[in-house]
Amino acid sequence: MQRRRERRPGRARTLGVVLWASLALPGATEAPPGTGLDPELDGKAIYARVLANRFDTFSQESRLASGDRAGRVQETRLQLHFKDFRDAEDLPARGVVSKTLVKYTYPFDLRHAGYLVIQNHERINDQFVYLPDRRQTIRVNLRGEAVFGTDFSFEDVIPRELEDARYRRLDDASVEGRTVYVVEAHPTERFDSEYSKFVFYVDPDTFIPLRTRYWDRAGVEVKELLAPRDAVEEIAGVFVPMKLTMRNLLLESFTTLQVTNFVPNPALPESTFEVRRLESH
Repeated sequence: MQRRRERRPGRARTLGVVLWASLALPGATEAPPGTGLDPELDGKAIYARVLANRFDTFSQESRLASGDRAGRVQETRLQLHFKDFRDAEDLPARGVVSKTLVKYTYPFDLRHAGYLVIQNHERINDQFVYLPDRRQTIRVNLRGEAVFGTDFSFEDVIPRELEDARYRRLDDASVEGRTVYVVEAHPTERFDSEYSKFVFYVDPDTFIPLRTRYWDRAGVEVKELLAPRDAVEEIAGVFVPMKLTMRNLLLESFTTLQVTNFVPNPALPESTFEVRRLESH
């Protein structure tokens, strides 16, 4: 099991408890400049280190629980497989950067439904969905598509690439009493994001974003993602957030994602990510 090669950036993103208390994580406040963080790192270099903290391949099982102001809660479970298809020279294999397969395992009426996202180099990504009630796989555009009944969209849970955005470092801030890097990112047109801007508050020790803010295409701040530092685990040299909480600021709802099983660098053959595998039960 090896950590992501230092030659280029990568990423590990993982995602849960349904308690309003989990939303009481301290927010970010401005910290004075010159607080000991590396002044030479620009926004792109910082986010490159965020992405470098990942495995070339990983599998994870997650439980998502969503709640609202009325106290209603529903649960969703899914399994995700990810594989980076770049070679030792960092070149995409046949124009493919990475592939992600997501399949629902709960609730019963969603079992076996799934999505396949193929991230391409310098062209629009390929995205497919399989719906078992229709027994067919169709090509789709997942921009803004929610993970069933949750506050996460598929864009939120599928790993990004460094070239998906432009970056700018902002003044350092404080999250959970720690001084953190702050990076503003604007997605490129090629990425076709549902968002116009992200702001990441990055822990300087683990390079995990402890807080992420999202703005929609109209320039309205719509979401906030919190990754408590005490829920970050080091697995084979890579830091993995085992619990994340996404808050929808407009609907006043939230979803916590708990990683229930994480497998670093599994042997995933290329056939794992064939379109026909979406239809296998």
